[in-house]
This record gives sequence, structure tokens and C-alpha cells, in this order.
Amino acid sequence: MDSRASNSRPVHLYSAPDYEFVPQGKVIMIYGLNPHKMNCEKVFNLLCLYGNVEKVKFMKSMPDAAMVEMGDEFSVDRAITHLNCVEMFEKRINLCVSKQASIVPSQSYELADGTDSYKEFTNSRNNRFTNPGQAAKNRIQPPSNVLHFFNAPLCVTEEYFQEVCEECDLKPFKTFKTFTGKSDRSLSGVLEWESKNEAVEALTVLNHYQMKNTNGPYPYTLKLCFSTMSHA
Repeated sequence: MDSRASNSRPVHLYSAPDYEFVPQGKVIMIYGLNPHKMNCEKVFNLLCLYGNVEKVKFMKSMPDAAMVEMGDEFSVDRAITHLNCVEMFEKRINLCVSKQASIVPSQSYELADGTDSYKEFTNSRNNRFTNPGQAAKNRIQPPSNVLHFFNAPLCVTEEYFQEVCEECDLKPFKTFKTFTGKSDRSLSGVLEWESKNEAVEALTVLNHYQMKNTNGPYPYTLKLCFSTMSHA
């Protein structure tokens, strides 16, 4: 008999935690966001590393807070475990499970950067846990000062990455390395920043950045995640 059958914990398609897990809900509350630096897309860019993101909603009564509805309770647990008390954009964020079972769409308002305060991501192609095969490719890592990048154009250079960071008002990285032989269609590698905070900010802004494709009409969607390496 499969030992999992006698376990009272629900069997999950993806990476369930090794400890006894008690589902608490699919909605996360995030406090301490910098309202002048963050929007729905950037919240998605960060949390999509830990599970599918379905909805993001900023709170008009609390400009530094947002609600995020994830695809399941395991994703909520992973996000809170790895992101609670992380510092970025000169603020420390705090994550906890919301008492609400789901996010109810309401009238949106304009954030500081002109984007909407509410956005749906259920059908986003940038969600990384849409099926067991895709989910298994994700390495769940805590934030670090080294980012792994993939799906960049083959022609991309260190100078181009530095120009993108400058354009997006990000701190420059100190190390750039590429991996050879991984793919003949796109480039992958690692970027190292001086601090973890700087790398978290870079991932929040540059994850899913549209990079120019000099050989075709469609841009490359740059993808980032925290690396298992301590140094590039």
C-alpha cells in the first residue's frame, strides 16, 4: 500500500512541504510595499517563483499593502516562508495569510505609476506551475544576491544588461556569466549583485522584461529566478 494513502495531508501535484501542512487559504496579504516602486506586474514577478498567481489587488486605504490570490495553499505557504521580512526598495515587506477566501474584483484606481490597482493573472503564460511537468522545473529558492536568467536573446551582452538596469533605475550588477551549450535558441546565465536587496529589486522589475529580437518580429521574454549559487 502506498504510504501516502494513509497520510491525512492532501497529496499535491507539485512540491508539497516535507512537514505537516495545514491549509489556511489561497490569499496572501503583503504589507510594506513601496507604493512609488511597486505595481501589480511587479508583485506578480516576485511571487510567481513560488506558485501560480491568479489575482493582485492593491488596497486604496493602505497604499503600501496588496492582496495576492495564489493557485493553491501550498503556493501561499512557499511565498510566505521565503519572502516574509525581505527588504526591497528601502522597505521591509511582511506576508501573512488573509482571512478572505478569495479576491473580489472591485473598482480599481490608478497607482503611482499610472497602472491599475487590480489585475488578473489566471491565464498568464508567465505562470510557472500550470502543470506538473512545468512545476517540476522550478527550484524553490530563498532570495539571494545571484539571479539565474534564461530565455534571453543569443546576442545579448553584459553591456546591454547594464543599460537595461540603468534604464530601469536599478543598481548595476557586479558579475555577468553565461552558460554555453544550453540552447541554440536562447541564452542563459547568472547575474550577481552586491546585496540580496539589490537582486530582489532587479528580479521584481526585470522578470518578464521584453528584450529586443534582432532576428525576428517577436521579443524575448526574459525570465529570472533566484540562483542556487552563492557567487556567480
